Amino acid sequence: MTDQALTPAQLEELRQLLLARRADLQDQMVQNLANLEPARKTAASVSQDDNARLANQMREVDTRLTALDVDELGRIDRALERMADGSYGLCGECGCAIPFERLKAEPMTQHCVACKSRWEEKQGLRT
Repeated sequence: MTDQALTPAQLEELRQLLLARRADLQDQMVQNLANLEPARKTAASVSQDDNARLANQMREVDTRLTALDVDELGRIDRALERMADGSYGLCGECGCAIPFERLKAEPMTQHCVACKSRWEEKQGLRT
């Protein structure tokens, strides 16, 4: 287990990254949810069926994007909770310190590169 604790300045930088990403996601979700509102009825036209199909496809995409955003918001909140309880920056698998540069690239990560790589191999995500 490596004991390279993050400095207070590094923790604050990562916290700001997480908070900024959370704000961006919340803005995206507002837009996605607005897109899910039923479309207003328009005058009958030859391509009304095509417009309805396109609107349904767009709603499906917005629904899926919103679900992904909700998942990512949960990961951000868990990272902020780990910051508060002092466990942030430690691998959830082996307990080693996760390097600052890795956290900066992926501030919600809970695993060091070695443990994440082993997990991906088990899942068949790496060859």
